[in-house]
Amino acid sequence: MKTESELSLSGVVSYFAEDSLPTDSAAATDCYQQLAGELLEQLNLGRDFEQLLDSVYSRLAGLVPYNRIAVAIIEGQPSRLRLISCRCDGEMTLKIGYAARLVGSTLAHLIETGEARIINDLDAYQRQKPQSSSTRLIRSEGMLSNLTLPLIADGKPIGVVFFSSRQPQAYARQHVSLLRRLAGHFAISIEKARWAEELQQTNQQLAEANRAKDRFLDVLKEEVDKQTEQVRLSEQRYRLLVRLGHLVTSSLNLREVFELAAIELHKLVGCDWVELHRADAGEGDTGRLAIVFDSEPQPHWCPAGEAIGDSRNSLRGRDRQSRWPLISRGRNLGWLEIGSRDHNLLESWDLELLGEIAAQLSSAIDNASAYGKIDRLKRQLEQQNVYLREEIRSDQSFGDIIGTSEAMRQVRLAIRQVASTDSTVLILGETGTGKELIARAIHDQSARHEKLMVKVNCAALAPNLITSELFGHESGAFTGAISQRIGRFELADGGSIFLDEISEMPAEAQAMLLRILQERVFERVGGNVPIPVNTRVIAATNRDLKTYADQGHFRSDLYYRLHVFPIRIPPLRDRKEDIGQLLDHFARRFSERMNKRINRIPKRTLEMLLEYDWPGNVRELENLVERATIVSPGETLLVDATWLHGRASPLPVAQASVSGSATQTAPLGEHSLTFANIERQAILDALGSRGGRIYGPNGAAAQLRLKPTTLYGKMRKLGIQVRRQPTVQPPGETGPATGE
Repeated sequence: MKTESELSLSGVVSYFAEDSLPTDSAAATDCYQQLAGELLEQLNLGRDFEQLLDSVYSRLAGLVPYNRIAVAIIEGQPSRLRLISCRCDGEMTLKIGYAARLVGSTLAHLIETGEARIINDLDAYQRQKPQSSSTRLIRSEGMLSNLTLPLIADGKPIGVVFFSSRQPQAYARQHVSLLRRLAGHFAISIEKARWAEELQQTNQQLAEANRAKDRFLDVLKEEVDKQTEQVRLSEQRYRLLVRLGHLVTSSLNLREVFELAAIELHKLVGCDWVELHRADAGEGDTGRLAIVFDSEPQPHWCPAGEAIGDSRNSLRGRDRQSRWPLISRGRNLGWLEIGSRDHNLLESWDLELLGEIAAQLSSAIDNASAYGKIDRLKRQLEQQNVYLREEIRSDQSFGDIIGTSEAMRQVRLAIRQVASTDSTVLILGETGTGKELIARAIHDQSARHEKLMVKVNCAALAPNLITSELFGHESGAFTGAISQRIGRFELADGGSIFLDEISEMPAEAQAMLLRILQERVFERVGGNVPIPVNTRVIAATNRDLKTYADQGHFRSDLYYRLHVFPIRIPPLRDRKEDIGQLLDHFARRFSERMNKRINRIPKRTLEMLLEYDWPGNVRELENLVERATIVSPGETLLVDATWLHGRASPLPVAQASVSGSATQTAPLGEHSLTFANIERQAILDALGSRGGRIYGPNGAAAQLRLKPTTLYGKMRKLGIQVRRQPTVQPPGETGPATGE
């Protein structure tokens, strides 16, 4: 039955059943019979569908009106009609491959019932069915009439054949009867092609099944052999893992653990090199350990900066290697690489076993690394405690930066500008201007203030010991190095280091300092492992360091590395407006220390101090106020004018009478010396006779029977600095050759 939509098109579309009338032309019938016989013969000869369509298109001319013949087949779910072939005498708009949904279309009824359909007015049909895109396309080709025949094969519809003409009212009932048999041949040809394709696919599947069966038998045999081999190797593997576990856990030293594991891996797989890459390597540390096995009897370590594959071991291919990640407690520790010169050897490695070894090695490396960190932090903490105890005992030269002069305002501004950065600072100034106080202020206002600021006086350290003091040493690095020592730079990691009298640093230490400033890495004396360090360098000198470098006494490249942010501290003679504040500050401090009440400074004393040039700068003023506080009996600060010119003066000594009243002080003699002057001269004489040496059996400390640290503290308090060799004084530098 026709659908309601199809019945509404009864004036445009005509349907014809199988009992349609035969053609009225006997000649046409004869031609048609001859064509049908030829098509049947072609089918028997195995001609394909395209050849049949070519024959029909060329032979039906004159028998049936057409300008276009097309064939579409049913395929897919849900069912769709897809155009598979077409012959047309003009340009085709509805092209091969076009597909449309079958369900709900006007062709669905035609295919279900097997009826033919004639549309002799495509324009009217298009107006009533505007949604039909196929009709719109063939109309654009100029077609005005259309005849559609279903293709039936084995009692089932498989598609349709379309005959289209540019003439209106081109098709009648006799055309349906004439073309139905040809449609049957088309259906047989299409179905035959499908069967042939399915048969070919079936044959291919059978062949593939046979090949799969053969492969399965081969795989089964290989699996049996593999399982047999696995059973044989299981005990050997277990024993190997147990032995390796004992080896790698027998030490908590990372290098020893890695070396033991590398030797076992070489014995197991015959590899030529083993590399360990650590993920926790810091700046300047390659994080790489490598051992090479070559013609030498013993394996050798590959230096950190040397690439595996050099001429010594002739390893030419870095692609011939395997890599395993090292994971422990959910953390990535790095990776392990094992390589060989022989590419074929890698193919024979037991990767599963090597993976288990890598997992076992991960735990051992994690333990060794953790122990190394704990041991390093423990030693660093011990060194920090020692340093802090010494720092607490040491005498602080200044409590605060005192002064409101324009010169000191510029210094404070420079401190604020540079403190928040990690830039290297070079503090320039004469002796006694308070360079260490400026360095302390920079550190305290920086983000590193919670860490240590380690102070090193380069002039107070012996040349043969300064590298060990600054950078540490390994056990056995030199005579007397019985254990590993952490240097001052490592101690100050995360904080700051203040290098006072940087110009006195020996050439070897200058080279190591330059490497730290450039690469943030150093090596301990006697060691070859780069150690990353994050330490801010603050240097100070009372020399004209540029001139000193130009004279060849100091490395020029190091000078420019230090001269990133110079701060020049003005001498006291250039900021005399600060003398009053400094007097008040020192008087209060020494009064509290000596349990006195000094609250008056005579005007004449202040004027006298303002007229003085202060070659010793703030330190000289501090010592003078301390001396005056000692000798002042009352609340007034008494300063003898002769003190400012280096001559001794009568020292008043209070004597108690019977009644308890104080008498006039009695002079001890015009040429008598204070104890401080006597002590100062003794130290200068000892330093002069020992060539400026402090430490060692031939040093000044041994001559004076003092500990070197005690002597150094007295020198700081008395403003004595040491230069081991007499040097030419740069312009503008004050004081004698001893550095006073």
